[in-house]
Amino acid sequence: MAAATSMAIVAVTVGACSSSSSSTSSATSEATGGGTSTSATAACVAAANNYLKPWQTLPAKLSSSYASLPHKPPTGKLIIKLVNGAIPSDNQSYQQEAIAAKAIGWTSREIVFDGTVPDLNAKFEEAVTDKPAVVTLSGWPVASIAGPIAAAKKAGIVVALSSILDQPVSNPGFAALSNAGPTIATIGTLEANWFMADSKCTGSAALFSLPFPIVAYGVKVFADVVKAKCPDCTVTTSTIQTSDIGTPAATTAMVSTLQSNPRIKYAVPAIANLATGLPAALTQAGITGVSILGSVPDATAIKALQQGTNAMWVDQSSLIQGWTELNAALWAIETGKTVTDTGGYPLAMLTHADVPPGSGIPVYPANYAAEFETLWHVGNG
Repeated sequence: MAAATSMAIVAVTVGACSSSSSSTSSATSEATGGGTSTSATAACVAAANNYLKPWQTLPAKLSSSYASLPHKPPTGKLIIKLVNGAIPSDNQSYQQEAIAAKAIGWTSREIVFDGTVPDLNAKFEEAVTDKPAVVTLSGWPVASIAGPIAAAKKAGIVVALSSILDQPVSNPGFAALSNAGPTIATIGTLEANWFMADSKCTGSAALFSLPFPIVAYGVKVFADVVKAKCPDCTVTTSTIQTSDIGTPAATTAMVSTLQSNPRIKYAVPAIANLATGLPAALTQAGITGVSILGSVPDATAIKALQQGTNAMWVDQSSLIQGWTELNAALWAIETGKTVTDTGGYPLAMLTHADVPPGSGIPVYPANYAAEFETLWHVGNG
């Protein structure tokens, strides 16, 4: 998440219907009458801007964390992706995973579940009975799908998970991990530094998480960075249920948080799907001057960035995730070992100043598909 996300750590929650928890962290020195010194604030801003400098150039190629497979993958295999029907970006990842699979001569299929643990487990078991070479899934910790993973291991299936904190343990079985802890830590740190730089290290931010450990982890990273670097900043965190994504319940919860503290001028939804309708809801509520930022932008978020109603998105593309999931699975098949995430997931910082024109979701590097095909010894690469 890519999804995901994504973003205190919470357990996966099912069936709740509203924002459920919140906390606030802040630190203020009394050295200068209740605030930090001017020099300390200036140092905070300078450090944040310095961190952001490398991110001001959009990536033109994949990082060195992606290497060429030793051999061209075998053809004729099946890959099945379990798609969370409550998260639109999950289906976008599948569409790209299908293209990636076709490039290596595989077939692909998606099985959509309703976003609950019971239905996920049922659909996962269904996938295992079809005997694919690989099953992929994003965002769900191993504890919630232990039964199907054991069944996949017994059937000789590679399970390639993404956007979770668990580590691979066996091949076959849960053998491959991508877009995980190191990537989310980078995103949380990047978001925190952008917030500090933009607010001149005096701002207040409201972070809106989702009930997935990986998403909560990213939120915690953001809050911890700000607490360590910006004594005059405050961060409030709350959780919105997955079932509320794209509904008035989500925007109502976020608007309520912002109304409760007029000092909060930064809204940070864990993923862009959560931000749908938020600018309009803020306008209707008479709330002005709020900057919206986060990660995993969808087409709506990109349009809002172009129009200036959103401020910054970390382009953790849900499109590339389909390719990185398959890439991790191919390495697991090639080596017969477990494959973990070491970071390096393609990320870009987009603002109103550098977001490209046009509809859809920009992806960086733009030639990612050709680059992966080259790494896999297929296509024109």
